Amino acid sequence: MLHNQFSEGSESISINSGVIHYSEQVQENINFNGIVFKPNFDEDAYLPKRDWRKLNAEEIKILQPNKKKNDSNTIYLGEIPDDLKKLYQNMKLTDCNNRNEVFAKFRENERATIELNSSMANFLMTLSNNKPFKIHFLGSNFPNLEVVACDTTVLPKGYTEKDMKFLGIHNDGTQYVSTYKLYTSGNRLTINLGNQDRYFFFINITLTQALNMLKEKISVKEHEIDITNIAKYYFKYFPDYPIIKIKQKPYHYYIAPTDNCFHDGSTLGNTDLDVIIVYFGAFQF
Repeated sequence: MLHNQFSEGSESISINSGVIHYSEQVQENINFNGIVFKPNFDEDAYLPKRDWRKLNAEEIKILQPNKKKNDSNTIYLGEIPDDLKKLYQNMKLTDCNNRNEVFAKFRENERATIELNSSMANFLMTLSNNKPFKIHFLGSNFPNLEVVACDTTVLPKGYTEKDMKFLGIHNDGTQYVSTYKLYTSGNRLTINLGNQDRYFFFINITLTQALNMLKEKISVKEHEIDITNIAKYYFKYFPDYPIIKIKQKPYHYYIAPTDNCFHDGSTLGNTDLDVIIVYFGAFQF
C-alpha cells in the first residue's frame, strides 16, 4: 500500500509494464566530475521498462492504504520539517561532487552536525512508534543511473566505478532470515539530500506474496528459492508485473520495508551528485 503525504498527490507517481533483463536495454556512459564509465550489472539484474505513464483511477484505488497498513506492508511518503530542511541546507551538501566531500562537510561543521543529529532524532521519534531506530548510512550515487543499488561489500579493496555491478530491482536482507519472517524486519527511511529529484521504484507485493505466486509456476523447494535468489526467479516468471515509480524531490523521504519488497532507486536524467541519508527502524505515520 502507499500512504502518500506529498502535496501533489498521485502526480508524483508513475507505473510501467514490468521489467526487462539488463542485457536487452541500452545503457549510456556515465560522465560526471571527470569520471566516465558504462554501468555493469549483476548477471541476474532486471531493470524497469521505460514505458512510464500516470496511474489510472483503479490503480490509485488499489494502492490506497487501509486499516491493515503497518511498517511491513506500506510505503510512506513525506517531507522533512522546515527546520530540519534548513539545517541540511546550511551544510551545503549540494555543492559536493563526491562521497568524500559529503563526509567532509559534516567533519568540518561539528557543531552544526550535532544540532542536526539532535533535530533528526526528534523528528524520527515522531515516526518510530516508540521502537528503536539507527542510522544505516550517509552516501551518494552518480547521476544518470537507471538503478543505484550495488553490493560494495563484495568488491576488492580500492575498487573503481568499473568494478561495480548494479543489482537491478531487488530485495534487501540476508539468507539467514526466512522469507515468511521478513514482515518482522522493519523498514528504512531514506531522505533525498541532493539538489535534484531522484526516484524510488517498488513492486506492490510482499515477498511472501511473490513466493506464493512462484509456487504456482515451479517447485520453490527444488529450486531452493530464498531471499538471496527470489528476485531472479520472480522476474523470470513474472516480467510483466508493473513497477511503481515515485518522484522523490529534495528533502522528501520515503519509508519502505525494503527487506519485504522488490525495489531500487534511480538518478536517471540527473546531472548532479545524488546524496541520501538512510535510517533503519519500524517507522510509520
